[in-house]
Amino acid sequence: MEELALPQAHTELIDALLELATSTSGILDDLTRAHDVADRGAAVEFLREAFHELLAPLSLLLGPRELRAATAAVEAAANITATRFDFAPCDVEAEVPRRDPRTAHRRLQRPAIPRKRGTRY
Repeated sequence: MEELALPQAHTELIDALLELATSTSGILDDLTRAHDVADRGAAVEFLREAFHELLAPLSLLLGPRELRAATAAVEAAANITATRFDFAPCDVEAEVPRRDPRTAHRRLQRPAIPRKRGTRY
């Protein structure tokens, strides 16, 4: 099957969504651990208000059509991550080492050589 020829803007959109998801997750984690934020819901509400203030100038610069397109893209990505991703734990079979890896740094012992009395080595 041939890959679709997607425009460069598609890759940029994906990268921007991943950056947004990563930074938003980190912010929510930090807010959830803050002493003055009651719970995760309060952290989400705080972040919603912050985004409302911070993105207001951008919303004034873009037209309604551009805002609807951006909203549709973000909502589609959110829908896909919420409903289509199935993160089941996978069983990874690790190969059992044939020897103890801790012995690599230990001095190897020489085979016992029977010595005769009166002989020095």
